[in-house]
Amino acid sequence: MNRKITAALLAALMLLTSGTAIAAPNKTKEDEKQYSGEYTAFEQISEYISDAFIDDTYTTEDVMAQGLSKLLENNEPVLVELLKATLESMDDYSEFYTQEEYKEYQDQLNNTFYGIGITMQKKENNDYVEITGFTEGNDNAQNAGLRTGDLIYKVNGEDMTGLTTQAVRSKVVGEEGTTVDITVFRGNDELTFTVKRVAVSTATVSSAILDGNIGYIRITSFNFDTAGDFAYDLETMRENNVKKIILDLRDNGGGYVDAAIDVAEEIVPKGKIVDVKFRNKEYNATYTSQLEKKEFDFVLLVNEYTASASEILASAMQDSKAAQLVGTNTYGKAVIQNLYPLQNGSVFKLTTGQYITRNGREINKVGLQPDVYVENVTQNVDLDDYTPFDFETRNSLGSSHSNVQAAKERLKLLGYYDGDTDSPLFDVKFKDALRTFQQVNDIFSYGVLDIPTQEVLDKVFSQVEIMTDYQFDKAYELLGGKTE
Repeated sequence: MNRKITAALLAALMLLTSGTAIAAPNKTKEDEKQYSGEYTAFEQISEYISDAFIDDTYTTEDVMAQGLSKLLENNEPVLVELLKATLESMDDYSEFYTQEEYKEYQDQLNNTFYGIGITMQKKENNDYVEITGFTEGNDNAQNAGLRTGDLIYKVNGEDMTGLTTQAVRSKVVGEEGTTVDITVFRGNDELTFTVKRVAVSTATVSSAILDGNIGYIRITSFNFDTAGDFAYDLETMRENNVKKIILDLRDNGGGYVDAAIDVAEEIVPKGKIVDVKFRNKEYNATYTSQLEKKEFDFVLLVNEYTASASEILASAMQDSKAAQLVGTNTYGKAVIQNLYPLQNGSVFKLTTGQYITRNGREINKVGLQPDVYVENVTQNVDLDDYTPFDFETRNSLGSSHSNVQAAKERLKLLGYYDGDTDSPLFDVKFKDALRTFQQVNDIFSYGVLDIPTQEVLDKVFSQVEIMTDYQFDKAYELLGGKTE
């Protein structure tokens, strides 16, 4: 990268070197406490040069800027580090992407990559990216043992402390069929799980019609296809004379604001959806709905991972009385980022605006309070409800034994087996499921239910947590469904 950086720009930027920050001069004594000896040495050298160097035209600021320029010229890794540090120092959402990283970012937004089927966010003042949910139709991360709320500490042994969500994500994704080791903090425990990379589902909208003719639509994120898919599912509800719908926005970290607005226009009563305000006021905008008649009764499911664009939709539904919100307080990300492409293909994302809800609420770092507060309950599986292993008998194809039934029950709940769990017969379908489990868990994968496999399967199964979805039950009940 052959590019001169002007002294004016350098004086305004901050360089991270040996863990220290270098800023423009004119610091207060309080500011100086933040800098280490390396910074002080750099400043003192610059002052001596400005006072004693044979060319008396240099100021201290000139010397500092020239030194930085020399360091950064033809030193792309350091320059990238500088640009990343500069953007990340602004807030939790501003970022710099290299050309390759920006492609990964776009793929992530549009769900066109090979990952492990998790959603993640980095909360304010937290050193670690947190697992916030799991993508639709991809159970391998849960089957491997990862859980919502886990803090990602390492990926393939590489420390992720302090990295951005995008940086961690770039380490997690990879070639289809390969595995990745994810080390997480869960409470006081440090746990490592091996997860297979799969093609992540491209669908962000899924739906069903439940007993009582109550509709259910889930939106996992907002991408280019979301509004069209939502409109299609909404039409399906009309065709089936569904009048009551549960809209599930839990674990939805946002995405494209325009997609959320397009969805809102379908279901928010006539009036304002949201006000978007920028530092540059000429870009301010008010988005409105022209929907004259309320067509459906909605209950919206939200939780602490409902964020950004999904909060725009949820706030408009709540403020317009078009829906009750059920669940827990939402994330509280009400700021908007713009993407700025650069000549070399890199891109930076900068927080430039915020949004105000239909009724004038500012919810950044506050979130939305649900109308009905409900928490879900998660607990370990009760082993007494399942057939036990004897840990003595080795079973193979064609045999019939209670160990086989015990393994079928466990593999089915773990997502490896979808056959009959009542039969103790060791058939080909069960053998294939067993081999897959052995491969994922680094056991000799020859499709035999030996003693080591029984022990590992029982250990993995004992760590499974089952969530009782009281939030869904409450939403279903509010629309007249019978949860029993």
